Amino acid sequence: MFSRSFLAASIAACSSFVFAAEATLPTTVVTATRTTQSVDDSLASVQVITQEQLAQHPSQDLGEILRFTTGIDIARLGGFGGQTSTFIRGTESNHTLVLIDGIRINSATSSQANIQNLTLDDIERVEVVKGGMSSLYGSEAIGGVINIITKTPNKTSSQATISAGSHKLVKGGFNQTFKQNALSALINANAFYTNGFDIIEKSTREYGYKNHGVNLKANYDLGFSQISVTARQNKGTTEYHNFGFVTQDFENQLISLHAQGKINDTLNSQIRLSQLKDHIDQNQSSSLAHTKQQQADWQNTFALSSEITLVAGITQTNTEAQYDNGFGTKYDKEQDNLAVYLQQQSQFSQISTQLSLRHEDYDSFGTHQTGTLALGYSLNNQHRIYANYGTAFKAPDLNDLYGYGGNVNLKPEESTSVEVGSKHTIGQFKLNTAFYQYDIDNLISCVGGFPCQNINVDKASIKGIELGVNWQQDGLMFGLNGGYNHAQDDMTKQDLLRRPRRSLSFTTGYNQEKWGISSEVLAKSHALDAPLFGSNTPRRLAGYAVANVNAYWQVVPSTKLRVSLENITDKTYSFAYSGATTRYLATPFTATISAEVKF
Repeated sequence: MFSRSFLAASIAACSSFVFAAEATLPTTVVTATRTTQSVDDSLASVQVITQEQLAQHPSQDLGEILRFTTGIDIARLGGFGGQTSTFIRGTESNHTLVLIDGIRINSATSSQANIQNLTLDDIERVEVVKGGMSSLYGSEAIGGVINIITKTPNKTSSQATISAGSHKLVKGGFNQTFKQNALSALINANAFYTNGFDIIEKSTREYGYKNHGVNLKANYDLGFSQISVTARQNKGTTEYHNFGFVTQDFENQLISLHAQGKINDTLNSQIRLSQLKDHIDQNQSSSLAHTKQQQADWQNTFALSSEITLVAGITQTNTEAQYDNGFGTKYDKEQDNLAVYLQQQSQFSQISTQLSLRHEDYDSFGTHQTGTLALGYSLNNQHRIYANYGTAFKAPDLNDLYGYGGNVNLKPEESTSVEVGSKHTIGQFKLNTAFYQYDIDNLISCVGGFPCQNINVDKASIKGIELGVNWQQDGLMFGLNGGYNHAQDDMTKQDLLRRPRRSLSFTTGYNQEKWGISSEVLAKSHALDAPLFGSNTPRRLAGYAVANVNAYWQVVPSTKLRVSLENITDKTYSFAYSGATTRYLATPFTATISAEVKF
């Protein structure tokens, strides 16, 4: 059951009649099919976090924002910059593929994306597609895909933002956009500093974080084609706890060239070349994890008729990694992968279909195939039902192959998933339902005592339901979204770690041109964490409920003030244990005031 604090927070939010800023979803998304498509027409569960929703959220940490999305659980070990694991629909933390403008940013060492170090200043929206997506995107996309879409400049403007808040937090950013005929460009500089808070239970030591970066994007429109160049870099230092006080330096860099154009009336072609660098270096030891990924993707979209569209592409990826765990295990390896994919979309009257297939060829383990089949039926423009079935996989990462317990004979982790859902529009109400089931085989686990060896041994099954109702009119908005997710280890029959079974969120708000106020309440039931050494009994993580409030005031046309309150009840809760009896603590009450100035 949900805790009493959840009920108290819910009643407080409702009785105070606090409203959330109106959330206007983009009419189209690109992640679900690699083509432009209406959110309502998608044959999968798709949620979008808009630019305004990102700006108004009290936390400027992407992981903290994502956990308010139905079906996503986040486990952050400590404060700002702490290692962040993302669980979509109960799947593993390395079963979530994270993209920036379609470019994968998952690490080659752990298969996870270091989203804790991403800044939000140049993000236009975040598209979340839940369900197996390997047939379009390859490895890691078992639970789903998170695609971070960056801003495209469309006018000349300047904007500066500065924030100050609890825990000696100071944040600043500057955006300059330029638009002249066919050329447009954006440059963003940002910095984030905080002394942090007490992240370990029964400790009074603060753990700080600093992050500064520069983002550049330039586009040139030739009429029949467009060329885009992007460069992003963030670097800084995280203070965290790992058997004591530890600091680590990080640097993330992404460079890409994207060209697309209309070849003729039926064919659109695009090429994307990219290079990713993801470096983490611990300062108190030799521990490090370095990823360098170079990728080329060529995608072609064929409009065979007004009803049928084909997407065909080829992706070549080379990944290099250096790793040292500080205890004698280290490697310097690389991995190559070639993939071809094909997708067919059709829309005949009330019936829509989507069929996608992908063939992978890895130099480490050989070939692998995945596929997805989806069907949709529109009762009318307001009511749609859909069903999909898909296979997905996660390739053994370089830690699995060459790290502690490494085994070069590992096979990919594999999954099958089924989802049935519906999308309804009734007046100003939007209702969504989704029922899903995953079966995951060949999960990699290190077994055999000390030292252990990685083998494909574990199995997991996941069943769940998601329900949502949202209403908005004349600046008013109300949302109620909930989910039940039972993720079980089929070998032990125990719940998978750090995955609450139940979640519920309330969002309500009011906004207009001059001012607005919003509130959100999130409740999660209890979860389990790893047992103590020598025990087989998982430890319990208590359920929790938190409430956030945000308000803005357009002082003059050029200046907007924001006040954000996170965890207004100062609830003490945790996502994970840090030791035998102590836990990593989540963010306490935090107040932030910001000023946005356009000139």
